[in-house]
Amino acid sequence: MYARIAATIIVACLALSSARAQDAEKLTLSIPPEVTEVATAGTWSDADVSGVFRATVLTVPAGDTTQAHLVLQLMSVSADGNTSKVHKTVPVKQIADKKLPNAFLAVEEDGTENEVTWRVTSYDSNSNADIGALVTINAKGDVQVKDAPKEEESAAQQPEKK
Repeated sequence: MYARIAATIIVACLALSSARAQDAEKLTLSIPPEVTEVATAGTWSDADVSGVFRATVLTVPAGDTTQAHLVLQLMSVSADGNTSKVHKTVPVKQIADKKLPNAFLAVEEDGTENEVTWRVTSYDSNSNADIGALVTINAKGDVQVKDAPKEEESAAQQPEKK
């Protein structure tokens, strides 16, 4: 009898595990192809809510080319860390206004409490040029955008190590 109960529990666990894997696959398949990059970084807290920052790049058709859009989100995380939900969503109009054909994310700075800075880079093959911006979001959802220094300039501006 115990063997039958154990076998039933094992089969139920395997079925549940398989269902979770299928759910993950279904979730993945539900991501639109326009979502070209998603990344999380940093942490934030505001009153009794806290979580992580998430950045999503969407690349959509625009005439004969494509246009990148950046959407930042504050994701709240439950106290046990097992569930999260969207707390706030902020489309970054300044990036959309640049009409970039593509965009790639890198975390520039996530050591500052309650904010994160993303480096958004785009390569324009027509002009053979890299375009970059630094996008900072804080725990209130305020966003600042400024032109990023070129990679070579960033390294050249750093003081020499002795």
